[in-house]
Amino acid sequence: MAQPFDADQLRAAGEMFPLAEAVGTAANLNFGAFSTSDRGVLAYSSGTAANRELAWLDRTGKRLGTIGKPGAFANPALSPDEKKVALEVGFAPASDVWLQDLARGVMSRFTFGPSISRFPAWSPDGSRIAYYSRTSGGPRSIYVKPTGAGMEVLLRSGFVNPNISDWSPDGKFIVYSEFAGQTNIDLWLLPLEGDHKPVPYLQTPFNESFGQFSPNGRWMAYVSNESGQNQVYVQPIPASGAKRQISTAGGDWPRWRRDGKELFYVAADRMLMAVPVNIGGAASGSFEVGAAQPLFEIEPGLGVEEPAADGRRFLVTVPAGGEGAAATPITVITNWQAGLRQ
Repeated sequence: MAQPFDADQLRAAGEMFPLAEAVGTAANLNFGAFSTSDRGVLAYSSGTAANRELAWLDRTGKRLGTIGKPGAFANPALSPDEKKVALEVGFAPASDVWLQDLARGVMSRFTFGPSISRFPAWSPDGSRIAYYSRTSGGPRSIYVKPTGAGMEVLLRSGFVNPNISDWSPDGKFIVYSEFAGQTNIDLWLLPLEGDHKPVPYLQTPFNESFGQFSPNGRWMAYVSNESGQNQVYVQPIPASGAKRQISTAGGDWPRWRRDGKELFYVAADRMLMAVPVNIGGAASGSFEVGAAQPLFEIEPGLGVEEPAADGRRFLVTVPAGGEGAAATPITVITNWQAGLRQ
C-alpha cells in the first residue's frame, strides 16, 4: 500500500491505495521485500524466507550438502565445536531461536514465548547463547541461556533494537549495535560480569554495526558508512581511532577465520571476499592485511555466512531444492505514483 504524506505537517495527506499483491517477506524476517526509487520505480519479491535450507558451500560456492529440512531460517550462528547451529525460525511478530544438530539433522526449540527472539551468539565454550528478545509493546532485552539445563537470565533491558553480533573470546563481553539518535547506530560492549552496564566501543556521527572480535581478542572488525558507503574496518580493542579499511569497494558482514589467518566479508557486488590477515599474538599490537580474493556470490538478502574453523567451507541459508532451484521472482513496476491521481 501507499499513502500520500505531507512532509511539512508530518501527517497523512490522502487515502491509501494498493500497489501490489502477494509481496514477500525479506530474509531478515522483519520487513516486506520491496524497495522504491525516487524516480517512480518499485521492485518487490513474491517469495518469502520460508523456503530455505541450510547448506555447506566450499570456497567456489559449490554445495557440499544440506542440513535438515527447509524452513524460515535467518542469521545462522555456528557453535564453536561446529556440531550445532543456532538460528532464527519464524516471522514477525513472533520468532524463536532454534538449535540444529548438524550430525543428527534434528532441530530443537531453544527459546519459548509470544515474542521475537533474534541474533543468537554463542559463548566461546559453547555452553551459553546470548540473544535479543522483545514482546509486542514490551522492552527490548538481552538474555543469556545455557545450552544444556538451565533457565534464561536477563542481562539488561531498555535497548533500542539491539543487534547482537559476537561474544568476546575471553567470555567477558557481548558486542552489539544500537541506534542512539545524534550518533546514529553505535557499537557497544555489554559486560557479562558486574552490573552489566554497557560500555561504548564506537560512537560517531556515522553508522557502525556488525562488530566481530578477532580470535585473539585484540581487534574488532566492523562495518561503517563513514565513507558514504558501507565498508569493513578493523580497529584495536579498546578503540584507538587507528583503524584499517579492509574492503575496497563496499563491504558488509565481516567474519574472522577461527585461527585468525583470514577475514571474510560480503562486497557490494555480493561476492564473498577472503582477506589474508596477521593479527599477531595475544600481546602483540601488530596487524597486517593482504589483498582480498573473491570466492563466490552470496544471494541478495542473505549476507551472513558462517565459515568453518579452517575456512574451507561456509554454512549459509540457500533456496530449497538444490543448486538448480529457481530464483525468487522480482517484479518491477514503473511510475507506481500514478495511483496518486486515481
